[in-house]
Amino acid sequence: MTYLLGIDTGGTFTDAAIIDESTEAVVAKAKAPTTHGELLVGVKAAMTAAVAQIASGSSISLVSVSTTLATNALVEGTGEPACLITMGFSETELQKAGVGEVAGDCILRSIGGGHNAHGATVAELDLEAASRLLDELEDGSDGGPGGGYRGKVSGFAIASQFSVRNPAHELALRDFIVSRTGKPVTCSHELSAQLGGPRRALTALLNARLIGMIAQLVDAVQQAMAELDIDAPLMIVRGNGTLVSAVFASQRPIETVLSGPAASVIGAQHLAGIESGLVIDIGGTTTDIAVVADGVPNTTLNGAMVAGHRTMVEAVDMVTVGIGGDSEIRIDSRSDAGPILLGPQRAIPISRLALEHYDLVIETLERQLREAPRQATDGRLLVLVSASDSRHDSRTRGLDEREAAIVQALADGPRPVAAVASTGLHVNAIERLRSRGLVRIASFTPTDAIELLRSNDAPRPKGEHQAALLAAQVLARQTRSNGSVIAPSAQAFAQEVVDELVRLVSDVVLDVALGADGFSGLRPSQSPVVAAGLVGQRGLVSVDVSLAAPIVAIGAPAHAYLPQVGAIVAGRSGSNQVNVPEHADVANAVGSVVGKVRMVREATVSQPTKGQFKVHLDDQAAYGSVERAQQAALERLTELVIDDAREAGATTPAVAHEWTEVRATIEGKEVFIDGRMVVTATGRPAS
Repeated sequence: MTYLLGIDTGGTFTDAAIIDESTEAVVAKAKAPTTHGELLVGVKAAMTAAVAQIASGSSISLVSVSTTLATNALVEGTGEPACLITMGFSETELQKAGVGEVAGDCILRSIGGGHNAHGATVAELDLEAASRLLDELEDGSDGGPGGGYRGKVSGFAIASQFSVRNPAHELALRDFIVSRTGKPVTCSHELSAQLGGPRRALTALLNARLIGMIAQLVDAVQQAMAELDIDAPLMIVRGNGTLVSAVFASQRPIETVLSGPAASVIGAQHLAGIESGLVIDIGGTTTDIAVVADGVPNTTLNGAMVAGHRTMVEAVDMVTVGIGGDSEIRIDSRSDAGPILLGPQRAIPISRLALEHYDLVIETLERQLREAPRQATDGRLLVLVSASDSRHDSRTRGLDEREAAIVQALADGPRPVAAVASTGLHVNAIERLRSRGLVRIASFTPTDAIELLRSNDAPRPKGEHQAALLAAQVLARQTRSNGSVIAPSAQAFAQEVVDELVRLVSDVVLDVALGADGFSGLRPSQSPVVAAGLVGQRGLVSVDVSLAAPIVAIGAPAHAYLPQVGAIVAGRSGSNQVNVPEHADVANAVGSVVGKVRMVREATVSQPTKGQFKVHLDDQAAYGSVERAQQAALERLTELVIDDAREAGATTPAVAHEWTEVRATIEGKEVFIDGRMVVTATGRPAS
């Protein structure tokens, strides 16, 4: 008997599920906290606990991993510093695409080079400018190839305006940078064959920022596999739900954006057996919602949208919002949205921090309850991410005096935010450290609210309930703009937190459903008609709004929140049912092992001059007829896509192709404008 092992490394938990290869039934599962400082700890714990429930690791024939690490990094604005080098773009174009918003501590430069829409050179590649930039970035440190660049950038991204029509300058610059630095380089044309250069530049930069993070995950899983005697291929789930080899994913980590959500949709279908409806995956950091129609999840070829950033990555058409069980809670009595604000950043639940630092957490919260005046930072502690993280040294380079002082102050353990942030400048320094992934905030979260509202008879570790209670008391006594307290009791405050999360998720669920029905932009929270319909308002006009499709809810917190969401979106009819299937808590891990490898290659054929049809691939070959150019594109793309599929882990990929073209009538004659050849290779990974 052989088994498939699925792993999902989320922002809060790492899940493992073992599936019988012949029956596809779940035979074992396990869960462990995700250890951000050292991923191997959490990954190994989950894998070990799951493998212990079967004969041995040697009976596992395939390991596949889905992850929300890349998605969470975009939502929270974290990632490693990188350098983006562009050719042929104006600063306005790049800023409009959002490059500046995601750059953080990255370096953005433009040099000479590039091609036009027909693949012809419009400016020579300026390698001298590139060389000066590398000289500027080099800090003189030792450490082997690329060591001199470690302190400033971890990798490079290259984007040229029309590189999808001619990638020559991106490839030449890539080779030059690798030879000088030894660092990973992302070329934009390798991530997408579509035009829309500024968004390709954005996608390439995001990819470069994520390489170290995904490499760390792959290393952790491979180490755990070796220790558990698992000799099997390792696959990673991409955002469109397909699988690729770990080596392939390490080069293109941006394609793992929405990997976890994509696996969750596939896992939900597998576990619940639905053909159409909504899949809602609520995790620690995000809530993801997808539409399933006729047994297939909707996908978007326009590029995945995450945290307001439109990438050029094909993915399951998911709406991802920064609301989850571990969403940071902030109190803002001046906000129009209400005094209780959730997300988008994740916090360490105060009840979980108390498990490791009981005395510190309880003493801090009790003292804050006694003290006056009350401070806005009450109930919040600052935690240093483990220095065992292999990226820690590179991230701490270049810290200013305030940032370095905060890191030093946390070296011996967590501290109240007020103890290390005495001024607004210190608060800004903390935010910069959070964006680098060096520190995290611990505070009251929806997870703590559920803990506080649980039955007192339920068994729990020492300090968990006490910490949640004290933190809720601290926050409940904060005042609104009219001077009244936020809530009359800790329990009332916890219920308000849960109600706010349910309200926000319900709003997004209805928004997604209305959009799928063609009514985009009708935000339920801003539409009096929809709001009236949810409560079944009757007057001169009878209004009834309800969700007609079933909901499949998965994720560890699904049982706590989603039935309440279902009750809201059911409207007056009350007919909608939320299905939380068995093994919903590990649906992502289940979904990660039932997918296929699917690789796509495409090329454009244009007519730059009459009678000459150019195939926009590496050699820019031209032919005397559309038919010959079409055939040449098909033959070359077939070779490339089969190589891609095999590199991605498929054994015997099946190939299909599609040709589309655009023609126009000019002066009574039909004229070829351009054509597009798309070739797809699909297959199961070796097991």
